Parts: sequence; C-alpha cells; structure tokens
Amino acid sequence: MQSDNKPLKRSTRSMRLKKQREDESGYRRSTIALSPVSLAITERLRVHLDLGSREAVINAVFERIDRDIYLKYELLGPAGFRSPPTPRPDEPGDGEALDQIPQPKPTRRRKRA
Repeated sequence: MQSDNKPLKRSTRSMRLKKQREDESGYRRSTIALSPVSLAITERLRVHLDLGSREAVINAVFERIDRDIYLKYELLGPAGFRSPPTPRPDEPGDGEALDQIPQPKPTRRRKRA
C-alpha cells in the first residue's frame, strides 16, 4: 500500500490512469494460457502488424472477426449476427459468458412423400 508521505511515481500514476480509462471503456482483464502454436502465431502477427503487445494482437483479431461478415459467419455461424450478451454489474466474473449467446435450434428434415 502507498504511505501518505510519499508521492506516487509517475509510472505508477500512468498505469493507474490507463487501467481507469480501460475500465471506463468496458475493457475487462482476463488471464489466459496460449498454446505454443497460438503463441507463435500471435508473435508473428505482432511483428507483422507492428503492434506493441500480444493483448493488442488478440484484440485486433477479435475486432477483425466482428467487422468481417465472412469470418464472423464461419467462426460464429448465424448466432454471430445477434447482439452479444451485455454484462450486468450483478453477475460474478467478467459477465461475458459465451454460454449466454443464444444458439440456433436444430432444424428437422421433412420426410419426402
């Protein structure tokens, strides 16, 4: 904890302000483990796209999926075109559970006459 007689370091203040801006913009922190293949691809994309971090690469990929109709349909199917679930403050965790996304009902095949 910070003692009252010491001012905050500039870097500490900067990181706290960055976290506050991210929180206000709706960002949520999550710790994930990347497989060796995912890590290698992330690093190659980071260099290719000239991004500063793996986090920036992952955000860029997900935002691209959201903007590209074909990628969205390929990866998410028809459910990908519905609005994502909105996090509620009373929910535990980050509020973005994927199981909250409505899944399409299976279609039944008609019998041929």
